Amino acid sequence: MAEPTRARVPNKINATAPRKLPLRTPTPPRVDTSSKAYKTAASKYTRFMIAMPILLVTSYYLFDRLALGHEAKSFRSTPSTDEVNKV
Repeated sequence: MAEPTRARVPNKINATAPRKLPLRTPTPPRVDTSSKAYKTAASKYTRFMIAMPILLVTSYYLFDRLALGHEAKSFRSTPSTDEVNKV
């Protein structure tokens, strides 16, 4: 009968030491909020965030009216044919 195999134990001499990680992660460089490039980028981002919902909703309603053929909603109530005939 064969002897059972033993689990291999790593040799501590050949084992690599774990890398030492810095205690703190390096902080990213600060952005100068008063620079012209920052203000330009912030302005473009703000315009984009305001314009996108308007664009999406408007395009949805235009597609609904033009491609699907639904009528545009109006605030005025249109008189029914009975009301027109009474006059």
